[in-house]
Amino acid sequence: MATERIDLAGLGLAFGEASSVEGTVAVDDVVLGGQGYRVEPPEIPFRLDVSRTSTGYALRLRFDTVIAGPCFRCLEAASVEVPIDAREVDQPETAFEDPGEGPTGEGAEAGSPYVDSAAVLDLESWSRDALILALPERILCSPDCPGLCPYCGKSLAGADPEEHRHGEGGDPRWEKLRELG
Repeated sequence: MATERIDLAGLGLAFGEASSVEGTVAVDDVVLGGQGYRVEPPEIPFRLDVSRTSTGYALRLRFDTVIAGPCFRCLEAASVEVPIDAREVDQPETAFEDPGEGPTGEGAEAGSPYVDSAAVLDLESWSRDALILALPERILCSPDCPGLCPYCGKSLAGADPEEHRHGEGGDPRWEKLRELG
């Protein structure tokens, strides 16, 4: 059974103590540019390191997963390994007295959006956000994927270059502009 929330206060850590929690977390599939990508496996083994600070917690989340779906260039099947090593600090009682002193200059508390006032960690939301932030710019079937032919839309991977020389003169809609130059 996947872990959704972890009661940090329930770990009973005193200032300076640390503990690790291991289990599985379910991360929903990802939608990028309207296209769905599967998270494999659906329940991911994780390790969470928790350290008690004077007024909160320092957290480190680690897991490895795979994202699978269509290649950004040729639309063939693609998958990419995504290692996650995310850190979060929750210091809800640390308010900066001078608005210019805070880490963002706003004078806000240094609380984590994933830890509520009862010191319960929303592991599922943090895992999903950490995964999204760790994704590569493009999910490709191979690093040198040539993509699709801009004229006929067929995959250029392994294709004969002579078959895709159509349109060498350029797009005919621009012909009148070429005549002007």
